[in-house]
Amino acid sequence: MKIGAVLACACAFGLFTAGTALAQADQMSELKQKIEALEQTTQDLKKQLEALEEDQKDQAEDVEKIKDKPSAREAVREALAKDFNIGAHFKLFLADYTDGERNDVDQNNNLAAGINTLWLYFSKGLNDWLSFTAAPRIDVLAAATPALGADIDRSSDADVDIELDEAYFSLRAPYPYNVEAKVGAIYPYFSNEYASKTWWHEQYHGNNALVTLQDWQSTGIELYKNFDFPFMSLPVYFYPYLNGEDRSRNNDSRFTDNNGDKHILLHLAPEKYLFGGSLKLLASLGWGRWDDDGDNNSWQYALGADIKYKSINVSGEYLARLREDWELADGSTGDADDEGWYVRALYTINEEWRVLAKYSDVDLFFPAPTEMLEDNYKTLSLAINYWLTSGSTIIPQVEYVDAERSGSSETLEYLRWTLGWRTTF
Repeated sequence: MKIGAVLACACAFGLFTAGTALAQADQMSELKQKIEALEQTTQDLKKQLEALEEDQKDQAEDVEKIKDKPSAREAVREALAKDFNIGAHFKLFLADYTDGERNDVDQNNNLAAGINTLWLYFSKGLNDWLSFTAAPRIDVLAAATPALGADIDRSSDADVDIELDEAYFSLRAPYPYNVEAKVGAIYPYFSNEYASKTWWHEQYHGNNALVTLQDWQSTGIELYKNFDFPFMSLPVYFYPYLNGEDRSRNNDSRFTDNNGDKHILLHLAPEKYLFGGSLKLLASLGWGRWDDDGDNNSWQYALGADIKYKSINVSGEYLARLREDWELADGSTGDADDEGWYVRALYTINEEWRVLAKYSDVDLFFPAPTEMLEDNYKTLSLAINYWLTSGSTIIPQVEYVDAERSGSSETLEYLRWTLGWRTTF
């Protein structure tokens, strides 16, 4: 009995002890799982923290980039400034005086100094084949240049006039075409001297009446291509579309037209280099219709030559501009013809000094009430060019003008002395 009781107690204690051990093993396993889960959570949090720190670092870099990035206004300003150029041509005189006769009566104007013209040039490259150029012009007008039909005088008041002298797009076709184009308000190549503005640093005043004959400003299209041959170079300027052929009598007419018939113009300038110099021939031919109804022809042609040899440059042009059937005040008509010629000789002494002599003989039409008359101007100009810098020239100039109007007693003869200053930059 006692032994059985002891055995029973021992079995009960063993069962209790085994149950307790099993319970502890389960608790340890559960605790281990919780620790592993906690470690996994810690790893996940660590990864999230690292990712958050990386994001914050990227954000900080973005903030610095934003700080360094220009504002929208600055970005626009930077874009506009890229490939942008500005220049000017300034024309002023330090002394100007004219003494002469109108209709055999002695006259003169007062000695004066002043400003004539300021051109501003703005150009912007839009890409490698397209650019834009604009040139506003500011004129100070004092009516000091003597002309037939008016006294030799100088206005006591000056008018300031602002106009758009040039405004055009430039286009350049790639190789092998090598064609350049201008579209807008331009100086067509009718007179090579006038369109290229080569005389600006040679004379302060252009020869009287000759500038009127040479001047051609218009709105339209210019196509330019240079053809190179073994024996010569051939620049070609072709204008398939021009608004009329203004001749400095109404400069604003180039921005519109009085009829639907456009002008066309061709200018050739073949050049040959020989004996240490060069010979350039010049030719222009233009046609259109000038009247409101588009019935009457307008013809323009020019022939010239330019010879350079060492320090001497001699050139000249004959120019004609013809308008058919100009209506006079009494209802009759007459052909309105401007024509004339010039020859100039330029001698370069050194880099600072040059001497110019230029003579011209020009007839300009003058519509009287009952007939078409002609104003003839013979002008001799002598000038010295002293170059202060490569773009700034002091120009003492004297010019003698002898003019008369056909079919009338109107005459004009004078000497004009000018100390001028032209600067291009």
